[in-house]
This record gives sequence, structure tokens and C-alpha cells, in this order.
Amino acid sequence: MDNRLLTFLETLENSNSVSEAAKKLYLTQPYLSRTIKKYEKEYNVLLVKRDTYPIQLTPAGQLLIRYLRKDLQLKNQLQEEMKQYKKNNFLTLRMGVTPPLGQNFNLVVLPQLLAKYPHLKTKTRELSTADAVKAFKDEQLDLFVGNTIRLPNIVNENLHADAQVLVLSRKSALYQSGKRKIEFNAKDLQALNHESFIVVDGQRGYQDLINDFFSNMGINFYPQIHVRDSYTALKLADLGLGDMTTSIEAVNREIYHHINYIVLPPDKIKVDFSISTIKSGGRLATEIAYAKKILKSVFTTEILAH
Repeated sequence: MDNRLLTFLETLENSNSVSEAAKKLYLTQPYLSRTIKKYEKEYNVLLVKRDTYPIQLTPAGQLLIRYLRKDLQLKNQLQEEMKQYKKNNFLTLRMGVTPPLGQNFNLVVLPQLLAKYPHLKTKTRELSTADAVKAFKDEQLDLFVGNTIRLPNIVNENLHADAQVLVLSRKSALYQSGKRKIEFNAKDLQALNHESFIVVDGQRGYQDLINDFFSNMGINFYPQIHVRDSYTALKLADLGLGDMTTSIEAVNREIYHHINYIVLPPDKIKVDFSISTIKSGGRLATEIAYAKKILKSVFTTEILAH
């Protein structure tokens, strides 16, 4: 089956319109529409409901995406298992870390892990929550450190509950030169209505949580810029290109000089950092357990805080 079609359908599934999906894929809207119609004609069914907002996959579209994922999963599994026949090929522990914690993770966790298991092969990638979900579904990930993964076959162990802040660029109506922190005031926040906002596409669930919070206050931002990770979004906010939300730890780094931040009510907005692993265990279970032990002892002090 066509892996490109899977990418197209997954992007449509997480977009409000065909035009928005096309922008995320760096394609023209007519090309994406033609491609979907081609497969609708091939299967003689409607795959996408275009008369709703946001657009939705039809039951047939959802069925197709499940089969495409399974097909890709089987191909990837075959490739991984074939690698085991290579001489002296040790199993690889595949780990994902939410951006921008990858560097700290590698510098802190890997030395301790490899000191205990010197022959262990490791592969670490910075992944958004959405990419981690996909990697778990495709059986291409053993451990993920970041936002809690909500999948039936995944076990989550909490590491840290993170306070969230609204970051104001210097072009914001509420920006105050010479200050860092501004106290939360629901009435003052109304001045932010329709300001430019930087959206992190890889964190759809998180972004929906943020959108609902502000929408309930009668505030709607203009999603002008879309990026892949919160680290990039924060750097763009520091350049004055829009507002965004992130963790309080992220803004406390001194490299950001041209932003204000407002701590959002923790009873309304809270993000949990967790260790997510596959429920069944088995593959490298001992090594994964030791990696989790390291993370629990150093996450807040040596990975998140630096």
C-alpha cells in the first residue's frame, strides 16, 4: 500500500480543512484534493467528509488508515527482525524525548545507562507527542519522555507536573518593557483577542487544551505561524513574531530577553511529563527498567532544569 496516502490521511485527520492540511504537507490544495479523489475513485467510497468544519475522515477513511498503519508496521517490523540476523548485531533501545530536552537527556542518561550495559545499542530522537504516538503505533519506539501518551498498550509513569505560561512577544498589547513576569488577570487578557499566535503542530492535543482555555474566556488568537516544536516557537516569540504557550521552566532560561510571561492557572492548565513504555515489556525490559530508574532520579534536577 501507499505510505504517502497514509501521511495524507493522517494530516487531514489532524487538520481543520484540506487547505490547512496541504500547507502542513507543503503541497498545493488542488494536488492534495486530486490525490484523495483518485483513491476515492479506486476504492469507490468517500474517504473524507469535506462539508464539515473541521473536516473528518469517513468510516471508510478511518478503516483505510488502520490498514495502512498496519501495513507500514509490518514492513518496519520485518526490517527490524531481518537486522537481527546480522552477525554481532545487538538489540537497539529506541528512545524518544520531547524537544528541546534531547541534549540533556543524552548527556545525563546515556553515560549511566551505557556504563551498566556497555554493549547496548541506543537510538535517541527528539519527537513531538504526535510523532511519539505514531512511533509507538508503528512499533518503532521503546521509551518516550514527554507529555503523557494516551494509548491502550502504553504504560505511563509520572515524572513532573509542569506549570504552563502564556508568552507575550514585544509586539503584544500587554507587553511591558523591562519586565519578565506579569500577573494573571482575566480582564486584562481580553486585550489579546486576535493577536498573532505561534502554533506547535506536533502537539495537537496540547494545543486543543490551550485553545479551549482561552476560548472559554472569550479570547481567540490568530494562528499565523505553524512550527514543529515548542523550542522553535519560543525563539520566534523572542523575535517578536507572535505569542505562544510553553512550560515555566522553558522561559526561565536567560537566553530569552524580549518576552513577558503570564503563569496560567494550574487548576485549569497543567501538563504532565511522563515516561511512556509498551505495556507488554519483553524486548530489552531490564535495560528499559534501568533507564526509567535513572530518569526518576535526575529528570527534574538535571534534565528539565537546565
